[in-house]
Amino acid sequence: TSENVVHPNGQYGISNIDTTIEGTSDDITVGDAASLRRQIIKLNRRLQLLEEENKERARREMVMYSITVAFGLLNSWLWFRR
Repeated sequence: TSENVVHPNGQYGISNIDTTIEGTSDDITVGDAASLRRQIIKLNRRLQLLEEENKERARREMVMYSITVAFGLLNSWLWFRR
C-alpha cells in the first residue's frame, strides 16, 4: 500500500507505489494516465496552497499573540503604578 512521508523540506510524497497499480499498468490507457497525471498536479497545487495558507495563519497567530502579551504587560504595569 501507499504511505505518505514528510520529506526534510516539509513536502509530502508517496514512499511506495501500490502494488495493485503496478500489476495493472498494462490495463491503464494513455488517456487514463494523462487524467491521473492532471489530477495529481491539481492535488499538488492544492496542497501547496494549503501549506502556504497554514504558514500565513501561523504568522498571523504569532502577531496576535505578541500583541496580546504586550497589551497584558502594559496593562499590568499601568495597574501596578497606581
